[in-house]
Amino acid sequence: MKKERTTKRKTFIPAARFHILTSLYDLGCSVVGLGKRYRQEVINYLPLSNQPLRILDTGCGPGRMTREIKKKYPEVQISGIDADPSILSIAKRKAKREGLSIDYQQAFIQQLPFPTGTFDVVYSSLVVHHLPTKIKIKAMKEIKRVLKTGGIFLLADFGKPQQTWFSPFSWFTVLFEEGRDNYLGKIPEMIKQAGFREIQKVGEYRYNVHFLIGKK
Repeated sequence: MKKERTTKRKTFIPAARFHILTSLYDLGCSVVGLGKRYRQEVINYLPLSNQPLRILDTGCGPGRMTREIKKKYPEVQISGIDADPSILSIAKRKAKREGLSIDYQQAFIQQLPFPTGTFDVVYSSLVVHHLPTKIKIKAMKEIKRVLKTGGIFLLADFGKPQQTWFSPFSWFTVLFEEGRDNYLGKIPEMIKQAGFREIQKVGEYRYNVHFLIGKK
């Protein structure tokens, strides 16, 4: 059985699955085709402008996407949370080196350290398939809580594959992570159960990564 690091009596799966690979996460994403082009796809679906919007990345990893958003939209206020202190230290170090003001905090997605109605936009990229079913729903409710009324939630994660036998990433998440809900196409309904409205699938990327948007 895989041994996972415990923080505040909870466990998490590291971004690269194994702690020893944490420093190689960005490189690994680029190698498998989930690098710069993928991040730009996510950003394209976010309702951003160079205004003082408040944005939250739930599961920011080494912070590459938060930094790219801050560079493109310097007026936005960006926060990023991750359960892994090791990967957060990378995010903080790189943001400081690049002179970017980004608020990074260690936290679990199902227990966000922010007041109700804090953010205009919250997004989650390739995190939900790591979460057990009950935690998925709890996390989505927590995201809804911290959004302002009318705020937008963008979820980018694996969805139900059209061709089941040619979906190795989806199979991997089912066999080794918590991706069965994703594989069965249950994520849109979970977003609805969390209380979001006007839920839409707005796009799709390689490996059956679906882009879903809901409004508070």
